Amino acid sequence: MTTLAIVIRDEKYFQHLMDILQNEKDINVLCGMNIKDLKSEGEKESAIAFLEKMIEQKPEILILDQIILREAASLDLERILGYRKALPDMKTLIIGEHYNEENVRVMMQGGARGFFKLEQDNQDDGQLIKCIHVVAQGEYWLEAKLTTRFIDENNEESKKKKDLLKSLSDLSKAKIEMLTRREMEILALISESMTNEEIAQKLFLSTKTVKTHVRNIFEKTNIRSRVEAALMYTRHELLSRAT
Repeated sequence: MTTLAIVIRDEKYFQHLMDILQNEKDINVLCGMNIKDLKSEGEKESAIAFLEKMIEQKPEILILDQIILREAASLDLERILGYRKALPDMKTLIIGEHYNEENVRVMMQGGARGFFKLEQDNQDDGQLIKCIHVVAQGEYWLEAKLTTRFIDENNEESKKKKDLLKSLSDLSKAKIEMLTRREMEILALISESMTNEEIAQKLFLSTKTVKTHVRNIFEKTNIRSRVEAALMYTRHELLSRAT
Protein backbone atom coordinates (compact mmCIF):
# COMPACT_ATOMS: atom_id res chain seq x y z
CA MET A 1 0.00 0.00 0.00
CA THR A 2 1.44 3.36 -1.10
CA THR A 3 0.60 6.23 1.23
CA LEU A 4 0.28 9.80 -0.05
CA ALA A 5 -0.01 13.41 1.03
CA ILE A 6 -1.31 15.92 -1.53
CA VAL A 7 -0.85 19.69 -1.75
CA ILE A 8 -2.47 21.29 -4.81
CA ARG A 9 -3.37 24.88 -5.68
CA ASP A 10 -6.20 24.44 -8.18
CA GLU A 11 -9.35 23.50 -6.24
CA LYS A 12 -11.00 21.64 -9.11
CA TYR A 13 -7.94 19.52 -9.87
CA PHE A 14 -7.33 18.93 -6.16
CA GLN A 15 -10.80 17.43 -5.79
CA HIS A 16 -10.37 15.40 -8.99
CA LEU A 17 -7.07 14.04 -7.71
CA MET A 18 -8.53 13.11 -4.32
CA ASP A 19 -11.44 11.31 -6.02
CA ILE A 20 -9.40 9.20 -8.44
CA LEU A 21 -6.74 8.26 -5.88
CA GLN A 22 -9.22 7.24 -3.22
CA ASN A 23 -10.61 4.71 -5.70
CA GLU A 24 -7.21 3.03 -6.05
CA LYS A 25 -7.02 -0.08 -3.84
CA ASP A 26 -3.22 0.03 -3.47
CA ILE A 27 -3.02 3.78 -2.74
CA ASN A 28 -4.00 5.42 0.53
CA VAL A 29 -4.31 9.22 0.68
CA LEU A 30 -3.42 10.07 4.28
CA CYS A 31 -3.96 13.81 3.99
CA GLY A 32 -4.57 16.48 1.38
CA MET A 33 -4.68 20.26 1.24
CA ASN A 34 -5.87 22.79 -1.29
CA ILE A 35 -3.73 25.93 -0.95
CA LYS A 36 -4.93 28.88 -3.01
CA ASP A 37 -2.56 31.59 -1.78
CA LEU A 38 0.40 30.60 0.35
CA LYS A 39 1.30 34.25 0.87
CA SER A 40 -1.79 34.89 2.99
CA GLU A 41 -1.29 34.47 6.74
CA GLY A 42 -4.25 32.14 7.09
CA GLU A 43 -3.04 29.80 4.34
CA LYS A 44 0.50 29.93 5.66
CA GLU A 45 -0.59 28.82 9.13
CA SER A 46 -2.76 26.09 7.59
CA ALA A 47 0.28 24.90 5.64
CA ILE A 48 2.32 24.66 8.85
CA ALA A 49 -0.44 22.64 10.49
CA PHE A 50 -0.52 20.38 7.43
CA LEU A 51 3.24 19.84 7.66
CA GLU A 52 2.89 18.82 11.29
CA LYS A 53 0.18 16.35 10.25
CA MET A 54 2.46 14.88 7.58
CA ILE A 55 5.26 14.47 10.11
CA GLU A 56 2.85 12.54 12.32
CA GLN A 57 1.44 10.32 9.56
CA LYS A 58 4.67 9.86 7.55
CA PRO A 59 3.38 9.40 3.97
CA GLU A 60 5.66 7.68 1.47
CA ILE A 61 5.06 10.26 -1.26
CA LEU A 62 4.16 13.95 -1.26
CA ILE A 63 2.42 15.16 -4.43
CA LEU A 64 3.25 18.84 -4.54
CA ASP A 65 2.04 21.55 -6.91
CA GLN A 66 4.95 23.27 -8.65
CA ILE A 67 3.37 26.71 -8.11
CA ILE A 68 3.12 26.15 -4.36
CA LEU A 69 6.73 24.99 -4.28
CA ARG A 70 7.78 28.18 -6.08
CA GLU A 71 5.79 30.34 -3.65
CA ALA A 72 7.26 28.51 -0.67
CA ALA A 73 10.76 29.20 -1.97
CA SER A 74 10.08 32.93 -1.77
CA LEU A 75 8.90 32.69 1.85
CA ASP A 76 10.43 30.93 4.85
CA LEU A 77 12.10 27.85 3.37
CA GLU A 78 13.34 26.50 6.68
CA ARG A 79 9.82 26.58 8.10
CA ILE A 80 7.67 25.79 5.05
CA LEU A 81 9.89 22.98 3.78
CA GLY A 82 11.18 21.85 7.17
CA TYR A 83 9.33 18.55 6.75
CA ARG A 84 12.37 17.22 4.88
CA LYS A 85 14.35 16.94 8.10
CA ALA A 86 11.55 15.10 9.87
CA LEU A 87 10.63 12.96 6.85
CA PRO A 88 13.95 12.04 5.20
CA ASP A 89 12.51 8.95 3.48
CA MET A 90 9.49 10.69 1.95
CA LYS A 91 9.65 11.02 -1.84
CA THR A 92 8.40 14.18 -3.54
CA LEU A 93 6.45 14.13 -6.81
CA ILE A 94 6.13 17.58 -8.42
CA ILE A 95 3.22 18.27 -10.76
CA GLY A 96 2.81 21.30 -13.02
CA GLU A 97 2.18 22.55 -16.54
CA HIS A 98 5.68 23.80 -17.36
CA TYR A 99 9.18 22.58 -16.57
CA ASN A 100 12.57 23.73 -17.71
CA GLU A 101 15.74 21.71 -17.40
CA GLU A 102 17.42 23.98 -14.86
CA ASN A 103 14.42 23.94 -12.52
CA VAL A 104 14.16 20.17 -12.76
CA ARG A 105 17.87 19.80 -12.06
CA VAL A 106 17.64 22.02 -8.97
CA MET A 107 14.55 20.21 -7.68
CA MET A 108 16.21 16.82 -8.20
CA GLN A 109 19.21 18.01 -6.19
CA GLY A 110 16.69 19.02 -3.51
CA GLY A 111 15.30 15.48 -3.36
CA ALA A 112 12.41 15.44 -5.87
CA ARG A 113 11.90 12.01 -7.43
CA GLY A 114 9.32 12.71 -10.11
CA PHE A 115 7.90 15.43 -12.38
CA PHE A 116 4.44 14.89 -13.83
CA LYS A 117 3.42 17.32 -16.52
CA LEU A 118 -0.22 18.40 -16.52
CA GLU A 119 -1.90 18.76 -19.90
CA GLN A 120 -4.80 21.20 -20.05
CA ASP A 121 -8.16 19.49 -20.76
CA ASN A 122 -6.40 16.21 -21.52
CA GLN A 123 -5.40 14.59 -18.24
CA ASP A 124 -4.26 10.98 -18.32
CA ASP A 125 -5.19 9.70 -14.86
CA GLY A 126 -3.81 6.24 -15.64
CA GLN A 127 -0.44 7.76 -16.45
CA LEU A 128 -0.43 9.62 -13.14
CA ILE A 129 -1.17 6.39 -11.25
CA LYS A 130 1.72 4.74 -13.07
CA CYS A 131 3.95 7.69 -12.17
CA ILE A 132 3.06 7.33 -8.47
CA HIS A 133 3.91 3.63 -8.49
CA VAL A 134 7.24 4.26 -10.23
CA VAL A 135 8.22 6.89 -7.66
CA ALA A 136 7.04 4.64 -4.80
CA GLN A 137 9.46 1.97 -6.04
CA GLY A 138 12.35 4.41 -5.66
CA GLU A 139 12.68 5.24 -9.35
CA TYR A 140 12.61 8.62 -11.10
CA TRP A 141 9.80 9.83 -13.36
CA LEU A 142 10.59 12.36 -16.09
CA GLU A 143 8.96 13.08 -19.43
CA ALA A 144 10.80 11.50 -22.35
CA LYS A 145 12.61 14.58 -23.68
CA LEU A 146 13.98 15.49 -20.23
CA THR A 147 15.11 11.91 -19.64
CA THR A 148 16.95 11.89 -22.96
CA ARG A 149 18.60 15.24 -22.24
CA PHE A 150 19.78 14.21 -18.77
CA ILE A 151 21.13 10.90 -20.07
CA ASP A 152 23.09 12.78 -22.74
CA GLU A 153 24.45 15.20 -20.13
CA ASN A 154 25.44 12.37 -17.78
CA ASN A 155 27.19 10.55 -20.61
CA GLU A 156 29.13 13.71 -21.47
CA GLU A 157 30.04 14.24 -17.82
CA SER A 158 31.16 10.61 -17.53
CA LYS A 159 33.36 11.03 -20.62
CA LYS A 160 35.01 14.13 -19.11
CA LYS A 161 35.70 12.29 -15.85
CA LYS A 162 37.08 9.32 -17.74
CA ASP A 163 39.40 11.57 -19.77
CA LEU A 164 40.61 13.30 -16.60
CA LEU A 165 41.16 9.96 -14.91
CA LYS A 166 43.19 8.74 -17.87
CA SER A 167 45.28 11.92 -17.83
CA LEU A 168 46.06 11.53 -14.13
CA SER A 169 46.72 7.83 -14.60
CA ASP A 170 49.17 8.46 -17.44
CA LEU A 171 51.01 11.11 -15.40
CA SER A 172 51.24 8.89 -12.32
CA LYS A 173 52.23 5.88 -14.39
CA ALA A 174 55.03 7.80 -16.14
CA LYS A 175 56.56 8.76 -12.79
CA ILE A 176 56.08 5.35 -11.20
CA GLU A 177 57.69 3.56 -14.15
CA MET A 178 60.95 5.39 -13.48
CA LEU A 179 61.27 3.64 -10.12
CA THR A 180 63.00 0.32 -9.54
CA ARG A 181 61.25 -2.57 -7.86
CA ARG A 182 63.07 -1.85 -4.60
CA GLU A 183 62.13 1.83 -4.78
CA MET A 184 58.49 0.86 -5.29
CA GLU A 185 58.69 -1.30 -2.18
CA ILE A 186 60.05 1.61 -0.20
CA LEU A 187 57.50 4.03 -1.67
CA ALA A 188 54.70 1.69 -0.56
CA LEU A 189 56.09 1.62 2.97
CA ILE A 190 56.43 5.42 2.99
CA SER A 191 52.71 5.58 2.16
CA GLU A 192 52.15 3.60 5.38
CA SER A 193 53.91 6.38 7.33
CA MET A 194 56.92 4.23 8.14
CA THR A 195 60.23 5.93 9.04
CA ASN A 196 63.52 5.16 7.32
CA GLU A 197 64.57 3.11 10.33
CA GLU A 198 61.35 1.08 10.28
CA ILE A 199 61.69 0.50 6.52
CA ALA A 200 65.30 -0.60 6.97
CA GLN A 201 64.29 -3.08 9.64
CA LYS A 202 61.41 -4.49 7.60
CA LEU A 203 63.47 -4.91 4.40
CA PHE A 204 66.68 -5.98 6.16
CA LEU A 205 68.59 -3.00 4.78
CA SER A 206 70.80 -0.41 6.39
CA THR A 207 69.26 2.96 7.21
CA LYS A 208 71.82 4.58 4.93
CA THR A 209 70.71 2.43 1.99
CA VAL A 210 67.08 3.31 2.63
CA LYS A 211 67.92 7.03 2.72
CA THR A 212 69.65 6.67 -0.64
CA HIS A 213 66.58 4.99 -2.14
CA VAL A 214 64.30 7.66 -0.72
CA ARG A 215 66.48 10.39 -2.22
CA ASN A 216 66.39 8.65 -5.60
CA ILE A 217 62.59 8.35 -5.41
CA PHE A 218 62.27 12.07 -4.72
CA GLU A 219 64.59 13.00 -7.58
CA LYS A 220 62.97 10.70 -10.15
CA THR A 221 59.39 11.74 -9.38
CA ASN A 222 60.12 15.40 -8.64
CA ILE A 223 58.44 15.33 -5.22
CA ARG A 224 59.68 17.16 -2.12
CA SER A 225 58.26 15.40 0.91
CA ARG A 226 57.18 12.04 2.27
CA VAL A 227 53.59 13.30 2.29
CA GLU A 228 53.75 13.91 -1.46
CA ALA A 229 55.34 10.49 -1.89
CA ALA A 230 52.51 8.84 0.04
CA LEU A 231 49.89 10.74 -1.94
CA MET A 232 51.47 9.80 -5.25
CA TYR A 233 51.59 6.12 -4.34
CA THR A 234 48.01 6.11 -3.03
CA ARG A 235 46.76 7.88 -6.16
CA HIS A 236 48.66 5.40 -8.33
CA GLU A 237 47.04 2.47 -6.53
CA LEU A 238 43.55 3.97 -6.81
CA LEU A 239 43.95 4.76 -10.50
CA SER A 240 45.34 1.28 -11.15
CA ARG A 241 42.22 -0.26 -9.65
CA ALA A 242 39.89 2.09 -11.52
CA THR A 243 41.39 1.53 -14.97
